[in-house]
Amino acid sequence: MPKRLRALTVLAVCAGLGAGPAAAAGATPAAVPAPAARTAPMPPSSSTVSGLVVSVGYAEDKETNTPDPAAFPTPWVGSPNITFLGNSVPGQSACGSLTTCYDTGAIRFDNPGWFPVTVSSVDIDIHSSISGGKYFTNLWGAFTVPAGKSVILAANPPANDPSYDNFDTSGYPPNICTPVTVAPRVLVTIGGRMTTLLDTTHVLDTDGIDRGFCHQNESIQWRPIGTGVTGSHDASLSLDNATPNVMAGIPYTATAILLDSGGYGLANVQVQLKAIGGPDSGTTWNAVTDANGNASFMYLPAGTGQDDLLATVTTVGSFTSPPPLPCPAPWTCQDIGGPALTGSQYFDPSSNTWTITAGGTDITGTSDQFRFVSQPLTGDGSVTAYIASQSDSSSNAKAGVMLRVSNDPGAANYAVLVSPGAGIKVQKRSAQGATTAKLANPTGTAPVWLRVTRAGDTYTAYTSTDGVTWTLIPGSSYTVAFGSTLLAGVAVTSHNASALGTVTASSVSVG
Repeated sequence: MPKRLRALTVLAVCAGLGAGPAAAAGATPAAVPAPAARTAPMPPSSSTVSGLVVSVGYAEDKETNTPDPAAFPTPWVGSPNITFLGNSVPGQSACGSLTTCYDTGAIRFDNPGWFPVTVSSVDIDIHSSISGGKYFTNLWGAFTVPAGKSVILAANPPANDPSYDNFDTSGYPPNICTPVTVAPRVLVTIGGRMTTLLDTTHVLDTDGIDRGFCHQNESIQWRPIGTGVTGSHDASLSLDNATPNVMAGIPYTATAILLDSGGYGLANVQVQLKAIGGPDSGTTWNAVTDANGNASFMYLPAGTGQDDLLATVTTVGSFTSPPPLPCPAPWTCQDIGGPALTGSQYFDPSSNTWTITAGGTDITGTSDQFRFVSQPLTGDGSVTAYIASQSDSSSNAKAGVMLRVSNDPGAANYAVLVSPGAGIKVQKRSAQGATTAKLANPTGTAPVWLRVTRAGDTYTAYTSTDGVTWTLIPGSSYTVAFGSTLLAGVAVTSHNASALGTVTASSVSVG
């Protein structure tokens, strides 16, 4: 797929659906690798004709019938790389306070190739074989889909704009709430050859009923025709990492992923990324999705810490990615060692409970992979937590409390950790890059109270059944010089590179 790159605010990078080889339109640091592209599934052959990918949708926002924002088709008029052959509802009385509004079936032709494709005609058969059906004959005339771009067909095209909506495909037959099983047909003629595509999931006829008459909004997000995927009418928007740990001046790349109602990438859609918390709080960046639905943003963090990121698509109203889970001050929440699966956390202040989801291969050897929720501890003190539950991502998954010299994967540390099937382990790494050693391994599983303490250069581990009376773990005491200030907190690893593990921990305290 040809791509083009364009400069975005604060070094945001947009990979858009465009023709020709990639070309950079702004300077980016050479040492920063391109973000890993998420490859969306390719639409089936039943959705293509002469190299064009054909998608269908329905757009309605007139009167007070406000759609779910994620259901109104996007891209739409005004989107990048889009030729829009349609107009809004004729006369604005039906639009209420809206400046423009729509009530129309929609067909989108995407050209992922290197050469333009000319379409001679498009006919649409909405149940013409039954009473009340309709056959739409070539409302748009001939048109060309440029290489790397798209054409959208909707009601009231420029050369055929009557005083009524001439492509309102939801009302044939009108006033029915019992689904019609006959699939709408889209007949496309290219180069003298007509190809029939079946709308098997009933997008153009809004689930086979007159949804407006049945008191439902009629909007349905784009879906490649004939996919066989039913259910959702909405697009889905997600972020590869909503709570990254960033360092001042070190470029960071975030990728938003936008999928249509069939689970395929949506191209040419404008996405905004905003930092709603963290060192870059209040900053926004903009990008456009590529052919796989990816919108990539590369920025230079203003400070060091955890940014809380939210992606937003604006159509009729707006919809967002799931909001980031908070990491309240003075805590720092981060993945250590670059686990393949990104962890997250949520803190409920009403119950003083953390829900921590983590990947990672283990906390052992000379280097660790885990998620760490921590804050600094200077001098003598302790870190305590009640590990209330632990999922069984592996019998050797680990969760517990740790004192650590730094967030380096090979940093020296001392910890007591519980596992679903390997008991409670007290372990230490005496120096940067040294091999982890096990000091004690009593039996036990979650729920359990765990504590590690430091007195001078001596570290000790404890367990408790009630959080009041503490029992020294025999053999756990260890003396080593780690330095005056350590990171103290809760460590979680799934011990499984391909799965996340979830732990709930309450009454977490450092002091």
